[in-house]
Amino acid sequence: MESELTLTYSSSDSSPNDSPVASHSSSPLQTVSIVHGGDSSTNLLEHLYIPRLDTSAAARDDNDNDNITDNNLHQGDSINNYCKVNNMASLISITLHKVLYKKSLADALQHPVLSLLSQNGRYALPVFLALYLIVLLVVWLPLALLSKLITEMGVYTFLILSIFYIGRCILRLLAFPGTNVKVYGEIELEFAKYSCKLLEGVAETLEGFARAICAAGTKNGGEAKKTAQLLGDEDAGWSVMDIPAMYKRVGLYRDGVLGVYWEVLHCLLKEGGKGYDPNDERRTTQSGSFYGRNAVQACKRNLCCGGASDLSVSCDGAMHDESDRLSKRAIGNKTKYGNNPLVGDVGNMMNLTTEARSDGRELYVLLTSILEDLESLIESSSNILRIIDNKTQLKGAVASEEAVTHAKALITHSVELRQLVKRIKPPSSSSSTSPSSSIHANEDIRDEESEVGADAVRHRLEENGTVSSSTTVGMIQSAIQSFLSMIDPPPHKYIFGLDIIRGCFLARYRGAKQFWVDRGGGGTVFGGNGRIDVILIPSQSLDCCDTTILENCLPMSPRQGRDGGVVSLSSSGGGKGRKAVLYCNPNAGLAEVATGLGLIGGNVDKDKDDGNTDATCWTDFYAAHGFDVYLFNYRGYGRSHGGRDQASEFQPGFVGRIRRLFYAAFLSFKPTSQSLKLDAIAVAKHILDHEDVEQLVIHGESIGGMAAAGAARVCSGMSLSKTASTRGAVSLLICDRTFCNLEAVAQRLVGAWTGNAIRLLTLNSWNTDVVGDFLAAKCPKVVANDAADEIIHDYSSLKSGLSFARELTRGMSHRIGWMMSAPMEYLMADFENISVTDSSALTFQAFQVSPPSWPADKRLTWKEAFHFAACVKRIGKLATATKREMPTPSVNDTHDEQESIEVSCNEDCIGNTSLRSEANSCHNSELIDIWNTLACCDGLCGSPLGHAAKEGFDCTVSWLCCAVVMGGQAVAKAAERRIRNSKRSTSAVEENNLIEAQDFDFRPLNYEHDESETMKHPIPLPVVLSYLKTGRRSRLHDVEAELSYVIGMLEYVVQRILSTDTRTASIAWRNSCDDDQSTRPTGYFLNLHCGHNNQYSSKERDELMSLIHMACGEHV
Repeated sequence: MESELTLTYSSSDSSPNDSPVASHSSSPLQTVSIVHGGDSSTNLLEHLYIPRLDTSAAARDDNDNDNITDNNLHQGDSINNYCKVNNMASLISITLHKVLYKKSLADALQHPVLSLLSQNGRYALPVFLALYLIVLLVVWLPLALLSKLITEMGVYTFLILSIFYIGRCILRLLAFPGTNVKVYGEIELEFAKYSCKLLEGVAETLEGFARAICAAGTKNGGEAKKTAQLLGDEDAGWSVMDIPAMYKRVGLYRDGVLGVYWEVLHCLLKEGGKGYDPNDERRTTQSGSFYGRNAVQACKRNLCCGGASDLSVSCDGAMHDESDRLSKRAIGNKTKYGNNPLVGDVGNMMNLTTEARSDGRELYVLLTSILEDLESLIESSSNILRIIDNKTQLKGAVASEEAVTHAKALITHSVELRQLVKRIKPPSSSSSTSPSSSIHANEDIRDEESEVGADAVRHRLEENGTVSSSTTVGMIQSAIQSFLSMIDPPPHKYIFGLDIIRGCFLARYRGAKQFWVDRGGGGTVFGGNGRIDVILIPSQSLDCCDTTILENCLPMSPRQGRDGGVVSLSSSGGGKGRKAVLYCNPNAGLAEVATGLGLIGGNVDKDKDDGNTDATCWTDFYAAHGFDVYLFNYRGYGRSHGGRDQASEFQPGFVGRIRRLFYAAFLSFKPTSQSLKLDAIAVAKHILDHEDVEQLVIHGESIGGMAAAGAARVCSGMSLSKTASTRGAVSLLICDRTFCNLEAVAQRLVGAWTGNAIRLLTLNSWNTDVVGDFLAAKCPKVVANDAADEIIHDYSSLKSGLSFARELTRGMSHRIGWMMSAPMEYLMADFENISVTDSSALTFQAFQVSPPSWPADKRLTWKEAFHFAACVKRIGKLATATKREMPTPSVNDTHDEQESIEVSCNEDCIGNTSLRSEANSCHNSELIDIWNTLACCDGLCGSPLGHAAKEGFDCTVSWLCCAVVMGGQAVAKAAERRIRNSKRSTSAVEENNLIEAQDFDFRPLNYEHDESETMKHPIPLPVVLSYLKTGRRSRLHDVEAELSYVIGMLEYVVQRILSTDTRTASIAWRNSCDDDQSTRPTGYFLNLHCGHNNQYSSKERDELMSLIHMACGEHV
């Protein structure tokens, strides 16, 4: 139509006419332009006509005219149909714009081959033809032949079962990456690289020390160095003055490197991997046995004489009588090399290739020769080593011929060691510095330790487990590779495998031992039988001179009981008041690498002040604070197994592969969420029943929090009903950066579909409900969470799950943390870009929601929480659209970083007329300031309101629930700290209940100096409320309803936090042994800022330890 169409409506009261009457007039019309971000190609319908009411007298006269012809009636019907078509066209235009400009699979093609095929048809045809032939020959033809044997229905059944089985295996690998052999391979490869690099440095240091001794054998040993260096004579390029520095390095390497590797290899190769086992009667009945040897043989092999760590002291075997047992002093201290004697089952090296075991034997023989040569050299050159601190006498010192002979032998063996290490060294993926230039002192070794420390190993394992988790395709590819290596794991090609790692771990901690916990008799209902590999690390608070405690904790020799029998370690008294921590590993964690892969850590040298007092792992942290630490591997992880022991020698060939594939597919133990819980329960029961531990802290990290919560739920009930077999009690449960359930984590990492997919693949048999177990535990509890966790989304965390269960679901934990969609009325309002109270949906007619009030409303409702989320998003969306339309940034726009608080608002939202008209009717800068302040509102649990609103409705609801459930603890603690600093009495605190507005403020002192336009600290709730209540908001008519509701909700949060009930609940975690389910608290919330894989900061560790002391009844 070329002429504009005017719709005239009748306003007569006597004869209302709902049908529009059309006339082609020149009267002005109200039109609204639909702007699509300036893109003219999207203007499918440029103008949407809005009817204007005509109340003129002429119009009334025309309406009173009853002589309406049939032509006019027909014309009215036509126009009515036209309006319907016009409205339909506008709706279609908007829908087409959204569909056509939505990112599709073709837009997401990143691979160059796929891009090439999509742009060149000539290549696409042969490629797809080749793919068709491959499918035809590889898939269709075999299935067609198979249908002749098992019928077509049988083929369909086979395919469905195969897809189900493969999907279940992939799910298990993604959920429990620690069971993946690929993870073991990565650990062993890194340790092999580290060990070889360290041994190269050791060989060079030994060679240099020997050459310095040879140089001292000449009369001009102090003057020949410069001449020899000019002539290029390597043998004479040393002087006697180099001996002190080299001797110091030799001492470090001998005790910390060569001695550790030799003792571990000796145990694995000569003793069958069996360290001292006090429960083995066959070994303990041998008089004076030690690692299968008598006292004289053990002394000759440097396995006793704990005080002989000084290089100048040699071991005299004649001092020992063959029939004598090892002395308590020798047992209580260390081996000759200053290490802890190996106790328990170290390993059997069954997962190594034949070549690797051969390399191990060769390395063992070579280390034996080097240690013997070094000991002989030190003894023969004692005349020089005694005066190394006197440079004047050292210049004139001359080495004996015997010393020179031993030095030359040491040089020969050092060269052989370097050649052996070069041959067995794994290929390095990155260039590294030469060992000769980087490994020369204790500080240099610590630089190497940083690459294999606890933090580095944790990061590497988590990256291996989650590096492909960002996309669905990447996760599937990683899972398929892991599945192939799982069903037929290849043997390790290097001697430095998990057995060596385990032995080095035990050698570095004083009193450490390995033992097994049997899981027999359980049957399939209780998770199957098998054994759990456990490692005990005693605390560092043991007095080395207390032989009674050392005999109980470090029984290197058998002790006779009152009845003449051998007293076992597990049944020996460990002294009253023993405290222990049961640490449940994270997802990709193993007990062997809980402290890293290096050789410098541990507490065997605790008397030595090396300036490194900061604990780098939980084991060192707890041991330093007087807690014994129990580490274990879940069944299916490491050596822990269900059913029969899977350790057997690798059999090459086709038959061996078929046997391994069949066993892995149908007979091997496969861990589940329930098996992890049962393993933690079994170890906790063993500790409480047999290890004489009176107070047990169960600490679970990541997926270990699920196992820890399950163990605390069972064992805390046992502790309350103290039976004759239960001696100790669970003092505290710590769920550290844990999820509420596994499905919720998968939904946030991959997609919403994974929740039901996991339920389908597991046949709804995996119980990963951490919330239910946590609430049911009858002991003090701590939930630690970082809102910025990069692995576990804040909405999927245990903190959010507990808040939902406490506030909205009344303790029900089914599907908590799953993605939730807002009610349809809120989605419609958001789609229409209008206020939540102006929607045209039928359910919004007379829609009235008022904010809750305290104390009338003790709990929030779903409707109130989602209405708050909708109001917050409406304010943020309108402010975002307004800001983007402004030509320059607002002068008053000085709050939080804009990209992090902008609510999703596409170009349609910006160009929509209703939104633009609303934005133009309010003051732009005031609206933006309102949103920036509201977005920075501190939720007292680590996340500002703007971040939650950007994530979606459900995340905003989670933010609100966490604030009312967990936020009061932070405020109450801040008030106690403030009052304590002001030296007020505790009774005054209880009577006056003084909580001030400053207790909500967690910004650091002088925070203004750290802030900028791109970085702001969270704003306390009272400050946000004060700003929102100012008179400036009275001019924001378009968001007045939303703003009023938000203010009312925030006032409710503040009043509830200030209430007596909340303050009482904030300390109820200390007395959480109440049997009443309704009054059971949600635990103490520990707000972290360290991410998912990093260690706690010193402040966070101190706060955690204060909570542990309070839970154990100790004075803080």
